[in-house]
Formats: sequence, structure tokens, C-alpha cells
Amino acid sequence: MSPPSPTFLTALLEAERALGRLAEACRSPERRRRLWADSARREACAAARLDGVAVDATDFMIATVNPDLVPTAGRPDAQSVHALWRGALFAQGVMPAPAKRAGSAARRPVEHGAAAEAWRAVAALEAGLEAGSDGEADDDREAGDPDSAGRGESPPPWTLGWVEASWRVMQAGVSGRDPARLSLSPERELDAVALLGRLDAAAQAAALLGGVGLLAELLRPQPDLRSPAWTVPPARLLAALAVGRCCRLPELWLPMSTALWTDRTASAIAARGDGEEWRVWLADAVAETARRERHRLAALDHAAESWQRRIGQRRRNSRLPEVMDGLFEQPAFTVRRVQKRLGTTFRGAQLLVDELIEAGILREVTNRALDRVFVAVDLIP
Repeated sequence: MSPPSPTFLTALLEAERALGRLAEACRSPERRRRLWADSARREACAAARLDGVAVDATDFMIATVNPDLVPTAGRPDAQSVHALWRGALFAQGVMPAPAKRAGSAARRPVEHGAAAEAWRAVAALEAGLEAGSDGEADDDREAGDPDSAGRGESPPPWTLGWVEASWRVMQAGVSGRDPARLSLSPERELDAVALLGRLDAAAQAAALLGGVGLLAELLRPQPDLRSPAWTVPPARLLAALAVGRCCRLPELWLPMSTALWTDRTASAIAARGDGEEWRVWLADAVAETARRERHRLAALDHAAESWQRRIGQRRRNSRLPEVMDGLFEQPAFTVRRVQKRLGTTFRGAQLLVDELIEAGILREVTNRALDRVFVAVDLIP
């Protein structure tokens, strides 16, 4: 790679400043969990729109509870967004990798190179962060739910096993097939190995320079004959991780699909230019995405304060604050899920939901007599 131009260096410096401010804002585990859960939903919607899916945000929110509750006409599109959302949760470590079919051959992960070494270094940092967290896992939570705090045994990013597991999560969400019975064909495995090889070469550069190099390989819009279509969704999820991993900032999750969708015309023009033009646009996009995420984090804080003002002072033993805290990670739910989570009666859970509806925090979105889904209005992507 030729030496960076002054324009590119200026863009990198601005991106570094924006990333530093975002990382500082995300030091609180509670704020980070809120933002990551919200980012996963926005990432899924933006990635689906990039693939030509007509996203209905309300149908998507219903699908996070149960895709079968989505009206028939909107179900295919909602399932596509739902699959991408589950892929984002898997990439964030919220959702464990699905178990493989019994008897399937174990694949040797691609474990060498700068990208894998960067992941291992950051994984050690994240292990320290998790050790200091006071969150408790709930064994009864369903796999894939955003309120599930348990982490499964998943292969690290930038390995062949990670790409395959991510692909299986998303394929199962769209096809309805058992993910344990899905596996990469030999041809797809070769495609994935080739992609990982390019990422390893791009990640040789240090810190943000390597991160932008990874983004340049991962996010160049189609058609790109080097990236088969099936690798595009996992690549976008890797892009969300790339900058934070290369810069050793595990607090960061940048939903780069939102940048591609928001500024799709400029990104397409930059992608058709030379490599330098594309990298400059990506560095600018990193800075702008970091600023937007910091503003979104402030908006989530404002929503929490607004909700608290609306419900006013409650009796000391009220479970309402607990329900509101859970909305950030699971903003769509049924009364049965609240009942299960709190261990209360159905009537008690319904009364809590009614209070939140009266305060304007929730609304019912299914118009059903049974299995009604309620959604936090402020958190619809």
C-alpha cells in the first residue's frame, strides 16, 4: 500500500477523535448494553434495506418476539430482517453459535495472521470487562433473545468457524431450517478462506489504519467478484467489529451498514473510484458513525429519564423500573414474557404493562385478542 495521503491522514485523525469520545461514553456497562442492543436492531434494518428488502419496522419488532405473529403479507421481509438481527446478536456475543449436526466433521479455524492476533488481544481485554460486570444470566431465557446475557462457546471473529456459524444463524432465520443441519459447502468454504486471507493482509497495518483497511475489503458494494453474494451479510457484521478490534477498543460496535444506507449515493461513487478515494470515504464514515452513535446513546439516556418522569414516584416494591430497564434490550414482548421474566402472575404482569401504556411508553402493535405484542415507541428503529 502506498503511503497515506494528507487527505486520508486528516480523515483518520478526525475518526480517531470521534472514536475516543464514543469509547469514553460507552465505558458504563449499562449504557454500552443499551447502545449495542439498539445498534443491532438498526444494523439489521439498514443491512436489509441494502439488500433490497422493504423493511417495516413494526413487523420487524413483532418478529423479534415470534415471526409467526407477523401478518402473512409482511412475514417474508420481516423474517429477512429478523435473520440479520440474530446474526448481529451472534456477532456481539449475545447469542451462542448453534450446535452442529451430530457427526459433522470439525473444521479447522483460520487462526493465524494479524486479524486473529488482534481478536485474541481484545478478547483478553473483554474478559476483564466481563469479570467486572454485575449482570446475572437467566438460564430460562431463550437463545437469541436480546435480554440473554449468557455467552455460548462461539468461535472468535475472523475465523472460518465464525463465518460458518454466522451464515448458519442467518440462513436458519430465513429458511426456517434447523441450523444444526446447515454447513458450508466446499466451494463456500474456499470463498470464506479467500475472504479471510484478504482481511488478514488488510489488518497488517496498525490501529485505525488497519481497521479502515478491513472496512475497505468488507464493505465495497456489489458487484465485487472477489466477494460472493453469500458472504456479504457476515462481512457486514464483521465490519461492525473491525474498527473496535483493530484499535483495541472493545467498547465499540459501529453499525457500518447504517452508514452505507444513509450515505449510499456517496458510498457508491467512492467505491467506484480508486482505493484511496474509497478509504477516505470510509474514514469519514467511521467518524460520522461514531458521532451518530454518541448522539443515539444520549437519546437513549434521555428516553430513560423521560420514562421515569412519566411514571413518577412508585411504591418501593414496584417492579415497573425493572420492566423499563429491560425494554432497552427487548423493546418488543408479550405479557407472558414479562410474567416469565419477573416470576409474577399474568394479572400482575398485565397491570404493569397497562401502566406503561397509559404513560405513553408502550403501544400494542398486533391488534390480536391473544399473544398481543407491545413495543416501546421510542425504540422502534
